[in-house]
Order: sequence, then C-alpha cells, then structure tokens
Amino acid sequence: MAFKPGYLAAFYLANDAAALQNLSPYADNLSLPQSRDQLDVSAFGTAAKSFIPGQMGGDTIAMSGPYDVTIHTQLAASYASGSLCGFIFGPAGSVAGQARSAGSVYVANYSASSAVGGRVEYSASLQITGAVANGTF
Repeated sequence: MAFKPGYLAAFYLANDAAALQNLSPYADNLSLPQSRDQLDVSAFGTAAKSFIPGQMGGDTIAMSGPYDVTIHTQLAASYASGSLCGFIFGPAGSVAGQARSAGSVYVANYSASSAVGGRVEYSASLQITGAVANGTF
C-alpha cells in the first residue's frame, strides 16, 4: 500500500479570467467531500428502512491557510463577482497516475482573521455546482 503525505496535495482554482492558478502554496487545509442523497423508500409494514441513491453533490470545499495577498486577491475577487470557477484537486499531488478531482465552484464565503498571538489566516468555502469528475492526472 502506497501512503502519501498531505504536503504533496495540489489545488488549482480558476480566476475571473478562467485561468487555473496553483493555490497549493497558500493552503494548509483542504477538504473535498463528495456525497449523494439517500432517498428513503421505506413502506408501511417493514421493520427496516430501504434507500435508493438520489442526486450527487451540493457539497462545499473547505480551505484555509496562512494569509497572503495573492490568495486574498483571487478569492475576494471571485466572491465579489460571483464567477463560476473551475477547480482541480490532487490529494496526493499532481503527478501522472495520482488521483484527481475536477469540477466547478462558486466562492460562497471568504474571511481573513488576525490574532495577536498567531499568524494572519484566511478561510473559504467553495460551493460545488454540477458533477465532480474523478480520475487521474
């Protein structure tokens, strides 16, 4: 079994000009959930619930890390414009043969925070719209 360290992760997000930007150097936490609605089709008289799969999606990508003017500029601009942004996520890097997820998102929220005893940080939620395509680089 080949394990990979998290620091190899790669994340690309399109800017308002639709050009993919490597945001990996500006993030230290990223989560890409993928879910599918489970539709309850249980009927009267049954002791156990029954389900069928429904629509996929509706998830949000959570990302955060140390503040930098580059990440602030891109996320704040995409948030303000409401632009649809393409993304590519490689949880173990962006080299040939590694897993890759791609799709489209809107920047749902963006915030920056400062604390006297810590670094300046940002966090953002990216609302996935449509299907996420899973494959390899």
